Amino acid sequence: MTLKNDEVLFECLNSIGNSFELESMISEVMITYYRQTKAIYTSYSKGDGHDDIIINIGKDSHIEFDKEKLKENRCFNFIQDDKAVVVLPLKIGYLTFVYEGKYDEEMEYIISLISRFQKKINFAISACKGVEALESFNAELEHKVEVSSKKISEQEKVLLVKSKNIVMGEMIEMIAHQWRQPITTIGMISNNIILNMLLDELDTSILKEDLEGINKQIRYLSDTIDDFRNFFKESKKEEEFVLSDVITSSIALLEKQFAKAGIALIFQNKCQNIVLKTFKSELVQALINIVANAKEAFDDEQNNKFVKISCSSDANGIYIDIEDNAGGIDEEIIRNVFDLYFSTKKQKNGTGLGLYVSKIIICEHLHGSITAKNKNSGAIFNIILPVQKSVVL
Repeated sequence: MTLKNDEVLFECLNSIGNSFELESMISEVMITYYRQTKAIYTSYSKGDGHDDIIINIGKDSHIEFDKEKLKENRCFNFIQDDKAVVVLPLKIGYLTFVYEGKYDEEMEYIISLISRFQKKINFAISACKGVEALESFNAELEHKVEVSSKKISEQEKVLLVKSKNIVMGEMIEMIAHQWRQPITTIGMISNNIILNMLLDELDTSILKEDLEGINKQIRYLSDTIDDFRNFFKESKKEEEFVLSDVITSSIALLEKQFAKAGIALIFQNKCQNIVLKTFKSELVQALINIVANAKEAFDDEQNNKFVKISCSSDANGIYIDIEDNAGGIDEEIIRNVFDLYFSTKKQKNGTGLGLYVSKIIICEHLHGSITAKNKNSGAIFNIILPVQKSVVL
């Protein structure tokens, strides 16, 4: 049966480039050529030695030839042990085909058939290597993205802690101020008791009132510590809480500082019945950061200063607005206020962490959004939390 027909040509041509995995593609080419050209053996080598054969089909034949001829990059043939050998150099490695019999017209056709598809096979090899390089690049990129994501996540955790520590320093100063009066009061009451004892004028009813006064001041000190401790307690899981209670407790942590600075801290409560299930202490941290940021925006000489917090809800979300009358934010920089290390408070040693951390908390941890804009004579920060995170009582 003659090999000179269109079917053989089509099958050999059609076997090239059907896979983007190099060895799989070469294997299909070898199998097709092996069958269609009636070869007794075929092999594929990636190197220039017999030991480099990685695929072979048929009766094993130890073929030897001058490997220098591969550098000519042209199909060549020779006789070895009364067998016809055809070698096809490729972009990567080479193919070897072995046939029974002498050179004749049909053998010449086989050599021509193998030779004419060298360029197409090389194109297919290039495609395989390209896909391999792309897959390697994608794998490397995925690894880099994973590493970067972990690094960003770790950096965000560090920034959250750093931001909280900055606020903690300010709040320790505030607690010291808040404690001064009750400690002084306790000292005065105890001194009066001691003096009455020394003068033998101790009245049990007055003593009882004095002790109740001491207990009242101690409870105040204890409540201040509890508020402080709850703020710095890490949220490891979501918890249910009444939104208005959290806003009220956040205000309580700051009201003494604000009073000292002559700033009215106002809460317009329209969310008494809203229960959230999310990370409570993180929400508190975000609120304190934003409110504290508003405090720093005021000039010391300004009169009638206020920061107003309001909350409400509808079918689309839960809204927390924090508004001040500190003069607003320059329109040229308002888009940057949530950027890392961006601060408008250089003269007051602003760190540029508070608003950035607040955005991370609200957007990524609480799945909400936050925006800033100017309104009337100040700025307003609008926080929107998703409805699915809430329960209306």
